[in-house]
Amino acid sequence: MAIKLKEIFLKKNILVAFIFIFSFLVAQDLSGFEKESQGRPTAAVLDFIGSGITMQEAQVLTQRLGSELVNTEALIMVERSQMDEIMEEQGFQQSGCTSAECAAEIGALLGVQKMISGSFGKIGNSYTIEARLFAVESGETERTVSKTYKGEVDGLLTEIQIVAWELVGLKAPQELLAKAGIAPEKEVATKEKKGGSKWFRNIIILALLGGGAYVALQGADANLPEPPQPPTNGGGA
Repeated sequence: MAIKLKEIFLKKNILVAFIFIFSFLVAQDLSGFEKESQGRPTAAVLDFIGSGITMQEAQVLTQRLGSELVNTEALIMVERSQMDEIMEEQGFQQSGCTSAECAAEIGALLGVQKMISGSFGKIGNSYTIEARLFAVESGETERTVSKTYKGEVDGLLTEIQIVAWELVGLKAPQELLAKAGIAPEKEVATKEKKGGSKWFRNIIILALLGGGAYVALQGADANLPEPPQPPTNGGGA
């Protein structure tokens, strides 16, 4: 009976240790995610001014830039619907807002730390992209990206995606650079591989812990003493 209780106690201790380590690993990942989110500034994108293109085209291109800024994970972007709702409530129109002071005023209204504004232009078959990132509190321009592109619209969309990465001070993914003819296809590397490394590591650790727990339990069972053999008759002596 005492041996059986000892075995149950050992199994419970191993299970508790396994649960504790699992909880610790999950908490580490969540903590890292929170810290990463806290370190990212909030931002919003004003509709870029269009020259040589329609207002609708400028809005579509602006939306593509905003979508790619989300993909960079360098900023916490305010959704366009939320931005329009706040500005409508305050009776503020962003059309015609071209100066840094005006953009900073909108940024303060939205409660963001960074604002992005700029323009798209078209002359013949050439397009120009001018994008600016500046701090709302100081109104100072932190980064400016200018590009000229000549070609089809599909290539222009790729250029806008690259601008988004450069605007936050990051190198664009190799697949985008390859599409723009800047890098060979063989250097293409997906961003998702980096993101999943922590979870893969934790799965490996848990698998090893589970294997160790199983071996320990098997060892505990193996170390249990053999039950006493029943006495044998002495042959009627």
